[in-house]
Amino acid sequence: MEPKAFIKKYQDEIIISTYGTSLLPSVKMAQACLETGFGASFIGEAKNLFGIKANGDHTPYWKGAYVFAATREVINGSSTVINAKFRKYKSITDSIRDHSYFLTKLDRYKPVLKAKTPEAQAKALQSAGYATAENYANSLITIIDNYNLRKLDKRKNIMKTFKLIVAVVVLLSALLTIYENLK
Repeated sequence: MEPKAFIKKYQDEIIISTYGTSLLPSVKMAQACLETGFGASFIGEAKNLFGIKANGDHTPYWKGAYVFAATREVINGSSTVINAKFRKYKSITDSIRDHSYFLTKLDRYKPVLKAKTPEAQAKALQSAGYATAENYANSLITIIDNYNLRKLDKRKNIMKTFKLIVAVVVLLSALLTIYENLK
């Protein structure tokens, strides 16, 4: 899949999955792009956009299914290929939602949630051990810059503002109805 087509296909679901969190859609999308090679590999039939290994507790989006796949890891400064268990999802949506759940629930990712910029979140992901590649953060930042992914962060803020405006209008309408009924 072409990079722009991949981004367009998953951008809305990625933005939505960051609602209620401080996760930046730009970083999340860059991870999906990097981990799948812009959709070239979802780790077989696992529908795993983020290369999440199959360990840890079950979540609302992952019930323990897994696949074995070859993966390149950096161990003691040396790149090697190993076979590892990766989470297998029923849908891409479950993968996207589980990634947000995973990052917000594990203590080691708290610095990611505190980071305010795409660069800081990418570096926090690398520091937390999300991936073993020594250039992981720089790779994410390059993808963010090359594909103008900061626009996803702006869309999240616009969508959040729009939802707030709608909520205020609904609340005011309800209050007006109550007031009119009290007359």
